[in-house]
Amino acid sequence: MKAKDKKLIIWDVDDKSMPDSVDILLWRQYNTYETNGIYSAPQVVENNADQLRSQYLTLIFELGETKINGKSIIEILKIRKNFSYWWMTLFVEKCNFSKSPQINIIIKMIALEQWLQENNYQKIQLVTADRGLAMSISLLTKELSIGFEWKKSLDGKNSSNLIKRIYHSLPNIIQSPIWLLRYTLLNWPLKGVGVKEWRETTATTTFVSYLFNLVPESAKNGRYESRYWTKLIDVLGDHKHSTNWLHIYVKDDFLPSGKTARTLIQKFNNRENSKQTHVALASFLSLSLILQTLKDWHKVLKLKKTVCKQVQLKSDYLWPLFEKDCQDSMSGVAAISNLLYFNLFEKAMSELPAQNKGCYLKENQGWEFGFVNSWKEAGHFHNLMGMQHTPAKFWDLRSYFDKRCYVEKQNNNLPLPNYIGINGSKMKSMYIDSGYPQDKLLEVEALRYLHLNDSPVSLVKNNKNRPQKRTLLVVGDYLQENTSKQLALLTTAFEDIDQTVRYIIKPHPACPIDIQDLPGLNCEISMQSISELLLMSDIVYSSSVTSAAVDAYCAGRPVITILDGKSLNLSPLRGSDSVQFISSAKELAIAINGAKVDELEQKKDCFYLDVELPRWKKWLTDEKH
Repeated sequence: MKAKDKKLIIWDVDDKSMPDSVDILLWRQYNTYETNGIYSAPQVVENNADQLRSQYLTLIFELGETKINGKSIIEILKIRKNFSYWWMTLFVEKCNFSKSPQINIIIKMIALEQWLQENNYQKIQLVTADRGLAMSISLLTKELSIGFEWKKSLDGKNSSNLIKRIYHSLPNIIQSPIWLLRYTLLNWPLKGVGVKEWRETTATTTFVSYLFNLVPESAKNGRYESRYWTKLIDVLGDHKHSTNWLHIYVKDDFLPSGKTARTLIQKFNNRENSKQTHVALASFLSLSLILQTLKDWHKVLKLKKTVCKQVQLKSDYLWPLFEKDCQDSMSGVAAISNLLYFNLFEKAMSELPAQNKGCYLKENQGWEFGFVNSWKEAGHFHNLMGMQHTPAKFWDLRSYFDKRCYVEKQNNNLPLPNYIGINGSKMKSMYIDSGYPQDKLLEVEALRYLHLNDSPVSLVKNNKNRPQKRTLLVVGDYLQENTSKQLALLTTAFEDIDQTVRYIIKPHPACPIDIQDLPGLNCEISMQSISELLLMSDIVYSSSVTSAAVDAYCAGRPVITILDGKSLNLSPLRGSDSVQFISSAKELAIAINGAKVDELEQKKDCFYLDVELPRWKKWLTDEKH
């Protein structure tokens, strides 16, 4: 092929029947090919991971600083004296594995720009069903004076039900009030529950958590026990440490309605000799608060056109991929839900007596920045800790910011807690390497992983209940799409796997699995705890995102993790040499058949695991922290 005719095909489909004699860039596959001229976009990203992550964080920082008539977008979106709505937008949240999966495409696009500048292509053909990707590449190739052709492939089947499809087809200005009405109706039964106790509390330590992942047996007896906070609750009780608990209600099988959640909170508050005060965030609902939320939403809505126009100019060829997040952040459900939470937190914090310490489950969701601001504005200035109970992940962009975000200005600063609770040396290193101020990191025991002390290797080897044949534990993801891909790959690989293998599937609590959907796969579904299932298992096969893989890794099990080329490597075990990452059924079968199950070596150095919780006790009693 002559240089002037050099052509690249960007292959964004699962079909493997690709043309010959032309360079191909696989957009959604990690597969490595011996054939020259076939490349992998996900692998290109991995090869330049540090640079690309930094570039993306810089881009988001610069979007916020973009000037409009002399004021930055951050300043324009100021909705309170010291708070900008910008910090609650999807841009800042950067949730690239569920809310904003197109971020992964944007990062691939940044890598593609560099790739095209380094290679002398005259023509590009894109095979995809993704209109946003096609528009973005069209703009990029125009800038680079490269010929472009879009060969549109067929969309996959839409599995969502009719009502959801109709709802999501509505404009944001209709969707958002519908969401607000639905939230209000579902949570109105919680209105007022625990508020009197909250106002009159004498406790000066507050925890913000989800009313989810409870231990049902304890809850039925009116005792608060959470798999998020585990042994810490016992330590607080043993030391007679009074605490306040602000719960965000999440509907699940155990608490299927606002009424059941209300009854449970009343049980918690009526428990004899309890040192705990419980309230729900929705307890502070009122008609006036809903009206204030609508006023804030209207204020943001009026700025939508101005902000979106500037983001479009600043993001250049990436705008087709940024557009949906911009629209949703300025008028959609993301906007109205975060604003509602913000108003609820303002109300809850203003009615809470002065606090010395606070702690919340930190995931860097948009509403969290509204909470942090509300905490400080209500006068609870000191010692607020955001506790990240799962391991830090390199590509979970929610945890990272451009370093300039940490430099305090006169106003409208990024609302950060006084400290981030660091649960192990690995997490500490990741935050320091990303530029987070080291004096704002506070070591605490990994409450979510304390069970690793109870399952030493000797227990596994001597476990009488351990099946004689090799057992594969499949741990699912909380996203249905990820779990479906994981199980589909296992079903395809089934015939090539040693037929004596026993399969146990543990679904995520938020993503149930129907065994009828797994024809031909002789398996059982279990909701036992991960620590119990690990005692019965030899190998663990995990989704690309789930943190349960870390339990298996630390317990010494061989871990096999699926890589989804449509995303990035969001595994918390990314970079671990002893973990096998696979992307095809053939690779999965080879990994399962070849797993060394007799070489168990527990790894406890990932986390702080002292069951006496000395670090947590120091935080509770130390006035400086």
